[in-house]
Amino acid sequence: MPLLIAVAAASAFAQTDQGRITGNVLDPTGAAVASATLEVQNQETGATSRVGASSTGNYVVVVPAGTYKLTVTAAGFKQFVRENITVPVATTVGVDATLEIGATSESVTVVESTPILKTESGEVSYNVQTKYAG
Repeated sequence: MPLLIAVAAASAFAQTDQGRITGNVLDPTGAAVASATLEVQNQETGATSRVGASSTGNYVVVVPAGTYKLTVTAAGFKQFVRENITVPVATTVGVDATLEIGATSESVTVVESTPILKTESGEVSYNVQTKYAG
């Protein structure tokens, strides 16, 4: 019976216009920051959602497909800001936040970074280009 519920939940998620942003909130040593508050703002509409990190520093935010700004705050740490997070329909996007020690009035904004990796699934894809040398 639990398998049936999991399949039904996965099917329902796949049929919506929503995606997920998930990740871990960590301190500079890699330890979880359980007291963190996360704010996710749709950069096109301005709609905002707030969640708290779990006791293990994990978070999950379900949002409509779009482009988002993630702001993470916790007492004793600088504010973490990551912009231009693209969330496609029925996709989970992983964004980990490593907080730096400092005042919450200070912030660290991630502007350029490596592309977001899909670490939440085992999906693998390759682009293979062929060139005829004849």
